[in-house]
Amino acid sequence: MHFSNYISRAQAEACVERGVSRITLTPTAARQTPAETLAFLSESGVEVEVVASRGRPRKLDDARVRKILAMRKAGMSFYRIAGMTGIPKSTVFDYFRRYAGVVLSEEEVEKVELGEAKRVLERIAENLDGEAGRLAALALEAESRAELEYYLQELLLYINGE
Repeated sequence: MHFSNYISRAQAEACVERGVSRITLTPTAARQTPAETLAFLSESGVEVEVVASRGRPRKLDDARVRKILAMRKAGMSFYRIAGMTGIPKSTVFDYFRRYAGVVLSEEEVEKVELGEAKRVLERIAENLDGEAGRLAALALEAESRAELEYYLQELLLYINGE
């Protein structure tokens, strides 16, 4: 939660009641907030951080932004990324456009692709048993794209009776 004006005792108590774990303040708000209120927040387990940047802090951290970029580079639509991450589509698009110059490694993209493939396979594997279930379980344990593809091909051959 971010405050650009001082925090009153009532606001501090409301934050503690709601279970807020971190509050950011502008330097001016930090100077204007009574020391007793800041002490109350600290004692209640609320982390108080003074941020020098102007405006509201970014909604997403670097790791989540990199994940969005990797998902898009892997060929996923903005709508699908939004559905998978729980972030509004317009926010996904905004971060993609804002960080378009960020270079991602192939490993980051492969990790996202592998995760998405496993997520889909988990839903399919729920309905499989016997040899098909065993092959699906092996595919879910795969640590590389090539290994996953191998087990998926074996699964497909088994299902088709080849």
